[in-house]
Amino acid sequence: MFNKASKENIFWPGIYDKVTAREAAKQGWTAALFSGGITLLMIVFGGAEIMNLLDVALICLIGYGCLKMSRTAAIAGLVYTISNGIYKYSVHKTLGLMPLFAIFYINSVRGTFYFSNDDAKKDRKCSTVARM
Repeated sequence: MFNKASKENIFWPGIYDKVTAREAAKQGWTAALFSGGITLLMIVFGGAEIMNLLDVALICLIGYGCLKMSRTAAIAGLVYTISNGIYKYSVHKTLGLMPLFAIFYINSVRGTFYFSNDDAKKDRKCSTVARM
């Protein structure tokens, strides 16, 4: 099911068609699952406040949007991850897994934009043919 091109580099996969674009965009979903799961485990086992459930809900919504190829969700995930990383660094002086999640969201942005631009190119071709 996976393309050979997408297995070359998990941190910067090649995006050549809709299949590889969708695989890259799913990295946002993966980052959201791990980030939300870790936060939820910290809430359950007492390492975080119950208000962090809002954080988990937001991350899950962003991940679902990335899964559905939403450019807005991919960008929101990237911005949220970077801003959260800056806050954590200012308070705790550590980045944790933020760089890894940021790379996954960058790939999600790349995939969703390629996916939507590929659709736009086909629509332009169809409309040009229809006008002739």
